[in-house]
Amino acid sequence: MSKKNTINYIGRIIDYEKQAPIRGAKVSLKTDEISLTSHTDIEGIYRFQINPDKAKNVQGQIYVEASGYRPYQYSIWLSSAQKDLGDVRLGDSGNSNTSLVSNSSSSSQNNSNSNSNSNSSSNNNLIAIITIIMIGFFIFISQSIRNPNESNENNDNNNPRRNSPDSLYYDR
Repeated sequence: MSKKNTINYIGRIIDYEKQAPIRGAKVSLKTDEISLTSHTDIEGIYRFQINPDKAKNVQGQIYVEASGYRPYQYSIWLSSAQKDLGDVRLGDSGNSNTSLVSNSSSSSQNNSNSNSNSNSSSNNNLIAIITIIMIGFFIFISQSIRNPNESNENNDNNNPRRNSPDSLYYDR
């Protein structure tokens, strides 16, 4: 293929926990008309060169295999306008932590269905954290509202001149 007649798609494979690139991962792209394989470089980057006629709003599958990680697959939409396929974060072989982080809004919408399972645990953790913060906030606010009244009552009770008959009619 000549370079004038190809679209260069690019993506990256990184470790979920370390945020480090994964070198040597096998990345395959399959559509009805295309079957390509690439390997990530030292920076975790993979590339596909595709004829523009075969990359016009075509749905495909990306398959990722890396040593020490579970295989991962997701759906993508190829278009000549969006050449960045985004980041794929792979978890270690003991976890099922895999997620896709796309650099484009159109790709992230198309990939949201394939990633809903991997992101649900993250969403559950986020909901729990927000709930704890809200409960703490409401407890703090309720204590702040209640304490000024209690401190005024304490000051009134601790001041012997206040509310005593002598202080009400005392003249000098």
